[in-house]
Amino acid sequence: MELQEVLDFTNQNNPYMTHSGITILSVTPERATAQAVIGPNSLNPAGGLHGGVYFTLADAVSGALCRADGRKYVTECADIRFLKGVREGAVAAAATLLRRGRRSCVIRVEITDEGGALLAVFTGNFTCVGDDYRK
Repeated sequence: MELQEVLDFTNQNNPYMTHSGITILSVTPERATAQAVIGPNSLNPAGGLHGGVYFTLADAVSGALCRADGRKYVTECADIRFLKGVREGAVAAAATLLRRGRRSCVIRVEITDEGGALLAVFTGNFTCVGDDYRK
């Protein structure tokens, strides 16, 4: 299986991710990266990036990393810690595989601004629900 196929599949088949301005940039068996471009529809009432965009970004990049083994996953549970806000530009997400088991993955994601400042930290557990991520 080609990792580029996982990247392309994720970018082309996740309408909510696309709606949120998120693009998966890279996928390897141990790491994935993504970016969200901040637009007027991604802001909260205080003018900062909405927490849901941080979470969606982290969840999407985690899903791509899980699928690097060719299987289908769903989010079992996740935790996010918001550390700092941002109002414009883009934010980056770097997902790191902490553990891959027979039926689950544990992923950690760090979200940073364009200057590299840490904005949020996400940890998620993902359960395998199928042998082919495309089905």
